[in-house]
Amino acid sequence: MNKHLVAILLFCCLGRLHAQDTALQSIGGLLDSYFLAAETMDSTMRFEAFQLLFTESGTINSVVMNSDGSNRVKQGNWKSYIEKSGSYYNRFTPHFVEDSREMEFYLEIASVHCIVSQYSAQKTSGKKFKERYWMQFDLVYLANRWYIDNVLWVNEIQGIPIENALLTDTLLYSPD
Repeated sequence: MNKHLVAILLFCCLGRLHAQDTALQSIGGLLDSYFLAAETMDSTMRFEAFQLLFTESGTINSVVMNSDGSNRVKQGNWKSYIEKSGSYYNRFTPHFVEDSREMEFYLEIASVHCIVSQYSAQKTSGKKFKERYWMQFDLVYLANRWYIDNVLWVNEIQGIPIENALLTDTLLYSPD
């Protein structure tokens, strides 16, 4: 299936993603398309959407923080993310709300930092959950549109507000 057709299918089926020639020419359109794709329950459509949004070698990495301060790092390309996240989508329906965004860009590269709230509903019980993330998107501009080359996120833990991630002094790290 060609990429333009996938964009049109997503637009028709999901009602919000714009055709490739408009939405993906802006950073905001690309990020909106990413969150829409990440909400897509059908794994084939999610795969096709990510294929449209990511560079061929694009990656998705996460640091999952636990309440005790320990963490797990998950790394891989976007294709393995689709494969490994299937069980989550079988149990939950996610919805993403971007709370804030800061961008740095020069010519054909950009780095975007977002604070994002993820609302998930458990399919069996209907119970709802909210989790917040600091997400970083590394983007490249190729062939008259933006692509995601890397997504990195870390979840918020109690006692350390995620909003602090966008403060300048928290972006610098000095070992003791």
